[in-house]
Amino acid sequence: MQETHSIYVWSKVTRLFHWGLAASFVTTIVSAEFENALLIHVSAGSTMGILLFFRLIWGFTGPKYSRFANFDFNLKDLFWYFAKLFKDRRLFVGHNPAASWATFLLIILGFITTFTGWVLMGASEVRGFWAFLAQDESLAPRVLSLHIWGKNAMCTVATIHVIGATLEHFWHKTSIINSMFDGYKKAPLHVKSVRPTKAQNRLGIFFLAFAFITGIGVWKWSQSPLIGAHPDLIYYHEDFPIYAKECSSCHVLMPPFVLTKASWEVVLGDPKDHFFQDISQKVPNLEKIKPYILNNSAETALNELARGVVESSKGKNVYRVTRTSYWKDIHSAIPREIYKHPLIKSASNCDVCHDNFGVHNYINDEDINLKALNLMQSAKIYLKWNKR
Repeated sequence: MQETHSIYVWSKVTRLFHWGLAASFVTTIVSAEFENALLIHVSAGSTMGILLFFRLIWGFTGPKYSRFANFDFNLKDLFWYFAKLFKDRRLFVGHNPAASWATFLLIILGFITTFTGWVLMGASEVRGFWAFLAQDESLAPRVLSLHIWGKNAMCTVATIHVIGATLEHFWHKTSIINSMFDGYKKAPLHVKSVRPTKAQNRLGIFFLAFAFITGIGVWKWSQSPLIGAHPDLIYYHEDFPIYAKECSSCHVLMPPFVLTKASWEVVLGDPKDHFFQDISQKVPNLEKIKPYILNNSAETALNELARGVVESSKGKNVYRVTRTSYWKDIHSAIPREIYKHPLIKSASNCDVCHDNFGVHNYINDEDINLKALNLMQSAKIYLKWNKR
């Protein structure tokens, strides 16, 4: 049996990158399952993107065993590795053929996933650098499909990588799992430790700090360039105070984008029969308000709800947003008895579960809250949402 000794292979920077990438990737997977965790999802995705960019640079400037030049991309070696997986216990000081390919694929797939996620913020959420892409309604579904494909592919490669590392640790007895904590691996006696230079350490620390700070910034600073406020954001109380004041005198202010123009024309057509109520006294400026509502109806908005309302209202006369098939679909996980809750009372009281509802012309995912419900009720709704 070949004599071995422990040598220093993985620098602290490499190890922090490894666990930082794993943590950010897992966070994106988990946060994607919650409707109101968008900021956490984008925050983790931003951190992951910067870490991947750093890994690309590290592959050319880092210590010996972190460089791509030291990777084994030979397909014959890869086939040999799998063929001899349970027979040959050869020691690989750096990346074995499977780990070389796994690292390469994770970087490529990671870039695809983070970039499509960034574009999706603009095409679907109308936020950030790519907000102008929301003008093309067909783009968001295509980008979303690619984003999900990238995520699934990353999960597959990462799973294989973890299984392979576990097998190598226990079967090949290379202590590879321990090496990701202390940096040391077993190697032949003639192989020496490799430690990073001061310049390499400084470069690594800079990118690790940058990735961490960016992630926290995106999460806490909603006006950051990555997820900045919608370019056409309108605050109703500032933009048209008469509408905001009078139309909220009886109920929560319903934004114009919750109904189509045709529906609003019927709803506002007779002030003495507004859902069986006479609002002529409470809304004396209806004739001034009506054009504003019609000019900002669902057809003119870019947000997801407006588009869903327009699509589900085609060929139908729908006078309540809660009766559109789109609204029913996205709220299908909520049991009907929830609407009888003393703090909710009605499906039309949207502001109970949506912070900033009626304040401006967007309904943001991160504004969803279930604070009116107890833990068990909230858990049931989240679990059902994930099965939709």
